[in-house]
Amino acid sequence: MLFKKYFFNSLEALIENKLRSALTMLGMVIGVSAVILLVSVGTGAKRYITSEFESLGTNIIIVQPGKTDKKSSMRAPVTSSKGKLTLLDVDALLKRGSNLSAVSGVMFGSCSVKNEFASVNVNLLGSSDQLTKIFNLVIQDGSYISKEEDDVGRRVVVLGHNVKRSLFGNEEALGKLVKINDSEHRVIGVVKESGDKLGFNVDEIVFVPTRSALRLFNTERLFGIRASAKTRSGMDDAVKEVTEILKERHDGEEDFTIITQVSMLESMNTILNMLTYALGAIAFISMLVGGIGIMNIMLVSVTERTREIGIRRAIGARQSDILIQFLSEAIMISVTSGLAGIIFAMMMTYSIFIFYPGFDLRPPFWILPPAFLMSFTTGVVFGVWPARKASKIQTIDALRYE
Repeated sequence: MLFKKYFFNSLEALIENKLRSALTMLGMVIGVSAVILLVSVGTGAKRYITSEFESLGTNIIIVQPGKTDKKSSMRAPVTSSKGKLTLLDVDALLKRGSNLSAVSGVMFGSCSVKNEFASVNVNLLGSSDQLTKIFNLVIQDGSYISKEEDDVGRRVVVLGHNVKRSLFGNEEALGKLVKINDSEHRVIGVVKESGDKLGFNVDEIVFVPTRSALRLFNTERLFGIRASAKTRSGMDDAVKEVTEILKERHDGEEDFTIITQVSMLESMNTILNMLTYALGAIAFISMLVGGIGIMNIMLVSVTERTREIGIRRAIGARQSDILIQFLSEAIMISVTSGLAGIIFAMMMTYSIFIFYPGFDLRPPFWILPPAFLMSFTTGVVFGVWPARKASKIQTIDALRYE
């Protein structure tokens, strides 16, 4: 019953100064909304990066020649002359890798591709038939490189979507001949349009058998090896197995670097978590500004209502009654602002998600209770001083106040 009394008294006091109360609440609304929105940006970025990684494939293991200590780096180390990976290493992993579902040697480089109509400079990726089991590579027309074609290094090519369009336009490309660095290759497939994923644009790449790529670049060294673990839980066992097999083949020397999809995601999540915390801290400053606004307006209210305080004290109100009255007003401002800020942030993030579903900005549930609690705490902290000041006013001084 007492709570109900304070509630309605506070509500009445705020309604009497609608504009001032609304402007004071606006600062807290912005602060609470900023906390939720900025945390949502951070978590949305994490969701986006994770989905982009998983769209490339799952349980991916990257093996690069050359040893580096930066195992958590987002980018694989470049080919090093100190390390050497060959097709014999790939064969050993295929035969002995019990924790691996697929293995492919890869050769990467730039080349020119042309026919009688056009010429384009693109990236070339040499791989085996296993690549489609490692990466989510969807063939729109024709087929991908077969095991037989890779074993003999047949001069066939699978075109990225944009490469096919540049060379053939809307015409049929399957069965046609193109020249890759003046070496004729027959088109056996076209990759489905997939766009840019983490800086890797499959649409701008041509795919040839690994042995064919090694001939084109006149080398026996692979750019690297790509593999896939059978399960995510078995990733550590797969990495250990790959390490042991390759070290055994390389005379006990670990002259290669292994990076997993899991380690790259963990590295990115660490960075994004720090970004989220930093953004949340910046938004918290907005709440402090809103709290200062509450304290300022409550101090003004105490001054304006000095005679009211004197009359209430004269008819029997205690110091604690006055303190609770003004503190409840400050809390009501902050709590109402907190709820409004949460609703506004939810409306904003869900509206953005409806129009841009690819970037999920919907706030995580765990941020909502802390955001509301912070608004409540702000009202208490910044409302105590004005409330104490009001409760300390002497009755006779308040009645004399003009």
